[in-house]
This record gives sequence, structure tokens and C-alpha cells, in this order.
Amino acid sequence: MDALYRFTNRAAVGLALLGTLGILLMVIHITLDVLLRATLSVSIPATVELVTRYYLITLALLPLGWVEWRREMIAVEALEGLMKPWLVRLSDVLVSLLSTAVYAVLAVATWGKAMEQYDIGAYVMSLNFPMPVWPTYFALPVAFALAAVVCVVRLPFLLRDTAPPSGTPDER
Repeated sequence: MDALYRFTNRAAVGLALLGTLGILLMVIHITLDVLLRATLSVSIPATVELVTRYYLITLALLPLGWVEWRREMIAVEALEGLMKPWLVRLSDVLVSLLSTAVYAVLAVATWGKAMEQYDIGAYVMSLNFPMPVWPTYFALPVAFALAAVVCVVRLPFLLRDTAPPSGTPDER
């Protein structure tokens, strides 16, 4: 179980780092595009397409597993202060189960769409250059599947009300 927990941790952190790299590349790309437009009246081709089809997807979805791992998703705790500890734990388990189901459904649904886009070789035209966009469709099922795995891996710790292995980001 510890090996699965460590693997899931590394995968979540790895995808979050890829998302961070996407943010960094987007900032550099847009800054360079603005500077070139302002100084030389030249624009980097396909900036809009790259930002909307690649950068924003990586920054929005790849860290999903990491956010779920750290249990920093939006949560409503209005009644939690009135609940007994065993009821809070039960609530956490039920939320984790529901989240697993939702993420799994989203992963399966988006995998089908990703395969469809891969099969047709989806692309957008940018200045007479066909820029492939099918790879970005795979970010969705990967992100959703990892988030589902994170929820499943967290279940035994929630059920036993034990802390996860030390050195991991889930300190709750």
C-alpha cells in the first residue's frame, strides 16, 4: 500500500510540475509576443492557439490530482463543527467515493473524445500552418484518472482515521 501511495504522490506532483512548467512557458511566450509587437511590430505565430489549446489546458487540469492529493479542493464545512468525529470521517469517505465516481466517469468520457481526435488527427490552421491539437485532448483523461486514483488511495486512511505515510503532502 505504501508503494501505491508513493507512486500516486509522485504522479500527482509530477503532473503539477508539468502544469507549472506550462504556466512558466505561457508567461514567457506572451511576454515575448507583447515585447515583439511593441518594439518590432512582429507577432509570434499561433500565440492565441498555443495559449488556449496547450497552456491553459495544462495549467487548469494537470494539477487536479495534486490539488485533490493535498485535499485543497473547494469544501463546505458549515456543519462540520456540529458533527461528531466519526460523522466527519464518514462524510469524508462518502465525498471521496463520490469524487472517485465522478472523476472516473469524466476520465472514461474524455478518453473516448481524445481517441476520436487522435484518430482524425485534429489540428487548427494558424498562418497556413496546421498545428496539431489532438495531444491536448489526452490531458483531460489523464488528469481525471489520476484524481480518481488519488481519491481511491486516500480511502483506507480515511476509513481507519490514520495519517498517511510521512513525507507526503497530505498532512490533514
